[in-house]
Amino acid sequence: MKIAHVGLVCFFTEGMTYQDNQLTEQNVRDGHEVLYISNAAKYVNGEIVDTGYEDTVLENGMRLVRLPYERIVNSYFSDKLRKVKGLYKLLCDFAPDIIFSHNLCYLSVADVLRYKKEHPRVKLYADTHTDEKNSGRSWFSMNVQHKLIYKPLYQRAYPYLEKYFYLSQERKDFSVKHYGLPEDKMEFYPLGGRILEDSEYEALRASVRAELGLKDGELMFIHSGKLDAAKRTEELLDAFAAVPELKAKLFVCGSIPQDMEAKLKGLFSRDERVQFLGWKTADELVKLLCAADFYLQPGSQSATMENALCCRTAVMLYPHLAYTSDFDGGNVVWVENAGDMEKAFKAIHSGSIDLKELGNKSSLFASEYLDYRKLAARLYE
Repeated sequence: MKIAHVGLVCFFTEGMTYQDNQLTEQNVRDGHEVLYISNAAKYVNGEIVDTGYEDTVLENGMRLVRLPYERIVNSYFSDKLRKVKGLYKLLCDFAPDIIFSHNLCYLSVADVLRYKKEHPRVKLYADTHTDEKNSGRSWFSMNVQHKLIYKPLYQRAYPYLEKYFYLSQERKDFSVKHYGLPEDKMEFYPLGGRILEDSEYEALRASVRAELGLKDGELMFIHSGKLDAAKRTEELLDAFAAVPELKAKLFVCGSIPQDMEAKLKGLFSRDERVQFLGWKTADELVKLLCAADFYLQPGSQSATMENALCCRTAVMLYPHLAYTSDFDGGNVVWVENAGDMEKAFKAIHSGSIDLKELGNKSSLFASEYLDYRKLAARLYE
């Protein structure tokens, strides 16, 4: 089959472990011809940079086309309205059997709907990545951007969808509450990951742990992301330092905002069990997660969490509704503050928290719900 992904709200970046990369990679592995239509920007070292128009074929065989936004008033409005030239023609030339629209909040969704109306056999899916934590946080954003502009786009598109996928309960709630969508076509469709075979997992785990100098019986913790205040890295390091008897090493990787640099680097250097690894590629991060016993995400949400579960790692999470409602497989240590983190580290040291047992539960949960082989197969039904 031919599958077109329309990601004009996204910033497709080669080599990442985002949904855009892993779902399309699985589509290719399954033998389908895949086109991804992105906006003309991507991440470079954690920052969004413009790319301009691009039409290329990636190493895996997927065709990637980047379309710049048309200028509407100024760059601010252009970035919010998201209108492009050439989308309808691309769809006509490619003639997809399936279209997956990553979000619906772009004016050029009209081109997708036009194609669907003219080719009713085409299966049209859409998902939503929007919730009250990442969107609509000002009066203007909620009342003008979402309710005045985006809501009619969602309501116009919804009748033409096979399914409307939500990544978490919070995102479903946002669509129902603010876009007024019915729930009849809605299905949970989480961010996922690649499930490694036992032999590949064990080989990666052994080689990375040896490379990092971990001793037998020594636990490996990992914390990653853009290490801003919302990640609560400072509190995490303080809590870890408060339990010096814990035989574990904490590896931190990601990017540090300038306003946090001096403070965090000082905290890294005070505890010999802590090591900052800097920015890591998607493949490097997956290898680290396979080697780890515990992934620590006590602050803001991150797509790395789902990858950690797929790498059979126990996880420490803040109880966001998105996590407590959809991702609790008995594999999570829930923390709300530094005190909870410290208690968790003490419980690990005493043996009352068994990270191996939690990791096994992560593996079971990921195999059931997060395997991109299963997620991709739902599009082919």
